Amino acid sequence: MDTATHLAERPPLLWDAPVAFVLWSLEEAKVRIAERRYEAGQTIYYRGEADRYLYFLTKGVLKIYKSYKGHKEAIVTLLEEGNVFGVPDLRARSAHRDSAQAVVWSRIAAVDKVALGDHVRRDPKCALALLIVYAQWVQRRERTAVRLAHRDTRARLASVLLELADRFGEPRKGEVAIEMRLTHLMLAEMTASSRVGVSKEMARFRREGVIKTQDKSQIVLLDQPRLAQTTANK
Repeated sequence: MDTATHLAERPPLLWDAPVAFVLWSLEEAKVRIAERRYEAGQTIYYRGEADRYLYFLTKGVLKIYKSYKGHKEAIVTLLEEGNVFGVPDLRARSAHRDSAQAVVWSRIAAVDKVALGDHVRRDPKCALALLIVYAQWVQRRERTAVRLAHRDTRARLASVLLELADRFGEPRKGEVAIEMRLTHLMLAEMTASSRVGVSKEMARFRREGVIKTQDKSQIVLLDQPRLAQTTANK
């Protein structure tokens, strides 16, 4: 398996890098880890498919989404490397409740849940690392719930932009550039809004000097406090 953990001479720090620690522990115990690569737009799994593996994102960006009304999507979250996804249960007896798709070229480590369950029962440190990962999972879901609780598109959009800047942002002389391409459709799917509504609010944010757009679809935040105030007022 071609991951950083494979080359590590000592285990990653459990609290600082729990996903890397889990993968290192599995490799040390010779538990089979299947490495998979996906091009942008490729689906990892669909909602309703059998749940057999827990997945670890070791490179790239994914979107976890739900489909509704036949062809529409609602993005639950975007995931960067160092995250786990799938059904957060070591008992492989259910079906996926979301769908997962690569946003950019991505590399994933898939571990059979039965083998993973056997291993964490033998390795308490790995079990603790997995518990930390699951706690982070809950925090992501909570952020989604808070974001969607806002009543209007403007506040939901401001909340999403702040979250993406925190997770994918690159500070640049008082500005923060979100280091990935984001279309208005993707932002609409993350905010349970229409694309037209998102485009309208993005144009309004630009006129107000809160954001700017460069290199086609890269968003740069110019005034994070004003965005935060937008969410606080709703």
